[in-house]
Amino acid sequence: MSIRDGDPTRASNLTQSEAEHRAALITEVEYDLALSLQADRPDYDGDCRIRFRHQDPQAGTFLDFTGGEIERLELNDEEIGAAAWAGHRIALPGEALREENTVRIVYRNDFDRDGVGLHKFSDPEDGAEYIYTHFEPYDAHRLFPCFDQPDIKAVYRLRVGAPAEWEVVANSPESSRGPGDDGRVMREFAQTQPFSTYLVALIAGPYHVFEDRFPAPSGDVPLKVLCRESLAKHMDPEEFFTVTKQGLQFLGDFFDFPYPFGKYDQVFVPEFNMGAMENVGCITFSERMVFRDPPTELQRLNRAEVVLHEMAHMWFGDLVTMRWWNDLWLNESFATYMAFLAIDEATRFDWGAWPSFHGNMKAWAYQQDQLVTTHPIAGEIPDTDATFLNFDGITYGKGASVLKQLVAAIGPDGFREGMRHYFRTHAWGNTTLAEFLGALEEGSQKDLQDWSARWLETAGVNTLSARIEVSDQRVTSFAIEQTAPEAQPTLRPHTLELAVYDADAAGAPVLREAIPVEVDGARTVVESLIETPAPVAVFPNYNDHDFAKTELDPQSLAYVRERLDQFDDRFMRLLLWHSLWDMVRDQRFRCTDYLALVREKIANESSLQLLQTTLGNASMGQRAYLPDELRLIEARHLSGLAAAQLARAPDSDQRIIWARALVGAAQEPDTIQEALALVDNGTGIEGFELDQDMRWSLAIKAMAHALPQAADRVAQELERDPSDRGRRNAETARVSAPEGGVKEEAWRRIAEDTDASLYEQRARMQGFFWIHQHDLTVPYVDRFFAEVGGIYEAKTKDFATTYFAALYPHRWATQDTIDRSEALLAQLGEGDNMLSRSVR
Repeated sequence: MSIRDGDPTRASNLTQSEAEHRAALITEVEYDLALSLQADRPDYDGDCRIRFRHQDPQAGTFLDFTGGEIERLELNDEEIGAAAWAGHRIALPGEALREENTVRIVYRNDFDRDGVGLHKFSDPEDGAEYIYTHFEPYDAHRLFPCFDQPDIKAVYRLRVGAPAEWEVVANSPESSRGPGDDGRVMREFAQTQPFSTYLVALIAGPYHVFEDRFPAPSGDVPLKVLCRESLAKHMDPEEFFTVTKQGLQFLGDFFDFPYPFGKYDQVFVPEFNMGAMENVGCITFSERMVFRDPPTELQRLNRAEVVLHEMAHMWFGDLVTMRWWNDLWLNESFATYMAFLAIDEATRFDWGAWPSFHGNMKAWAYQQDQLVTTHPIAGEIPDTDATFLNFDGITYGKGASVLKQLVAAIGPDGFREGMRHYFRTHAWGNTTLAEFLGALEEGSQKDLQDWSARWLETAGVNTLSARIEVSDQRVTSFAIEQTAPEAQPTLRPHTLELAVYDADAAGAPVLREAIPVEVDGARTVVESLIETPAPVAVFPNYNDHDFAKTELDPQSLAYVRERLDQFDDRFMRLLLWHSLWDMVRDQRFRCTDYLALVREKIANESSLQLLQTTLGNASMGQRAYLPDELRLIEARHLSGLAAAQLARAPDSDQRIIWARALVGAAQEPDTIQEALALVDNGTGIEGFELDQDMRWSLAIKAMAHALPQAADRVAQELERDPSDRGRRNAETARVSAPEGGVKEEAWRRIAEDTDASLYEQRARMQGFFWIHQHDLTVPYVDRFFAEVGGIYEAKTKDFATTYFAALYPHRWATQDTIDRSEALLAQLGEGDNMLSRSVR
């Protein structure tokens, strides 16, 4: 029997109600999966046996499976007809089911090219092929037939036939190997502990392997780091092993629960859509974290955070797993919070843990929580499509920020004891938010129901501001006022510290005290400040425990504008800069004033996180918040500032940050040519040159502006960098050229090229629209709105969202664009589907 996919147009989607119904029926699941992998083939063969118990056989059930061809389909040793497989599901009829069942599916499937399922990549430098899996939230059934939902945990036995020269790793250690067909090797892996389908992993190819061990009381844990052979020269495995050992020790001690799996592999894989993925015992990372160019210490810190984030999932997510995707936020938020806590308490990067958290995660969260697409942290997720849409700044950044606020409210000891109770009680099982909060209530002896309702079940961010009245240089009234947006009116409890500053003899700020305050309601009076000397400035979120915008009162704002660079606490300077940026976004502080303050105050800044964050905000303000007549003027100001600071930067990290700012600010032919002179003639700074990534950025801009010899420059850069990165950048440069024929060909290939990977297509998309090419590309605005619906219907979720992010005409925020977007929303109706969420 041979069955081809019966209905490929059916959406691969699972609803929460379907998952709940199936989970009530299916238990004791075991998968025995054999895969045949060969080099130079577009497909692979699979043989999957599934054993399970069914609580009510007559009710029937189904398996999830997206594949190319089924050669054999048996239920309890009886063949099932072709009609059983419709689209992405295999129906298991009640009349053929028993209490104990075995299903066998022999199949053939194509490798994937969009970074999910079983993805295959060919290295352009040496022709080597690399294979890896990615399944979260709902793509395990692209590799093998399964009950693809988080609360039907199973054990897995895996056998893989693959070329002898390949490394093959999976969730459990290899248990045996022997000869296979065609000179290949058959590797068998030990049976796993029970875990969810989305956490299954398979990695295969000629990966370079680095090895170490983590000493543990119950026996050493083998450690591996793997990467492509062509990237091995860029790896620094000792840093990975050091951070890994520090994290395993810290988290095991914090949770009072040793690392629960038998090995710990970390694999850097090509064309990966996510930052990383917490597969059990076999974590996959984007190759962006293999630094091909010299990194800053801040980049190393942020990479350590990703390593520790995935490690925290080994306990929270893998050992104990949320029952359904409505608690996705908790899975990701918890891992994010624990990663930064581990950085702060267990690694050499303790100098920057919480500033990095604020500058990256919280900034992302504040931005996302003020969009029309904001949503409560916790809420119902009706299906797996909606899950895909919720990998956002609310899920990661706001959730983690609110957990930090929760720890401030219940105390670190209560949090730690609650988590120990959680893992002791729920190991190897599935839980909900209620059980998580119950564990924290047990650890802290505090009722969290009202806290949860106001913080987790409502959307929006509050604003806190101090209101001070002064007479004869003494405070007569002091309160912290809390407001909320009209559309999200919830006022929340806030546990925070209020910083009070005086001035020294030279007028510089000196911290008088940091007062613990519990804010609740619209106005909270701080009695302890009444009748004290009037401060020069106050800040109601010292040390950044709270998730709230802080609007500076008029006196504090005036003082900060004059003395911002004189606050000796670098974290405090970062918080003040961020408050000013929030005030720009809220139209309470002029963007031009903010940019002028950057030019005035940033010159002597030593904090890498503050530099990176503030320059990023300045760039955003220049590009998005100014009229056209000021946009390029301010870009030239930023370019001049960056050039001056690059010449005087005291160390390599600051040089890198300023050089990146210089490249980013080059937005017209003159400033691009000035930056290119640093490529051609050198920077004049001993030991420092623009790196390959900066060179590519400038070469692409040269093509977009049709500068002399731009095509020759791209060819030279490709000769310097013939890697996959180089080839993608060369394609971006080619599409960037202001030529009608080039644009037309690129538009067609974006829609029709089925051989290109998603990464290759993204590179093509990124070169299409340039703001100065408006007249050339404006016809494609019509085509975008006419064709985007078909893209979402015909392409994968990853492709469709990438297409929208790159090609939606957001560069031209005209009334026409707004009208077209509203018309598309009206056409889509009231449903919250993927396209309507993207448009909103």
